[in-house]
Amino acid sequence: MKFLFHIIILSIFISACAVQPSPPPPSPESSNTLTLGTVQSKIQKGISQAEVLEALGSPNIVTKNSKAQEVWTYDKVGSSQSSAATVNYGQRTLGQGFLAFLFGGTTSSAAANATNETKSLTVIITFDENKNVSDFTYQSLKY
Repeated sequence: MKFLFHIIILSIFISACAVQPSPPPPSPESSNTLTLGTVQSKIQKGISQAEVLEALGSPNIVTKNSKAQEVWTYDKVGSSQSSAATVNYGQRTLGQGFLAFLFGGTTSSAAANATNETKSLTVIITFDENKNVSDFTYQSLKY
């Protein structure tokens, strides 16, 4: 009985140190292909709507201009955060593993000089009556 008690306690300590698995990376089919490089390399005057769909995916907005030409608008906004980190020893919490809390470990905390960066890409493609690209424009912002 005493031996079983020790096994149970040891199992609890070991399972508390288990690392959460990271989610699998997104498959290439599910990744968003709307990038400035893709627009610059694959979108040209004269290509068909099917080729645009293959290169960029579905547009966010489909409208018609004053000349009754179809206009596709793609809009993508993304943000990232970066910061310098400082290392502290022995200040782990219970949620990060009981043994790390008990015996110490390293944690990192964000420093005061954290930066946020936002990127925006807008692409407007105009098609002629044959459903080929007659004109396109794009704007890429970083702030």
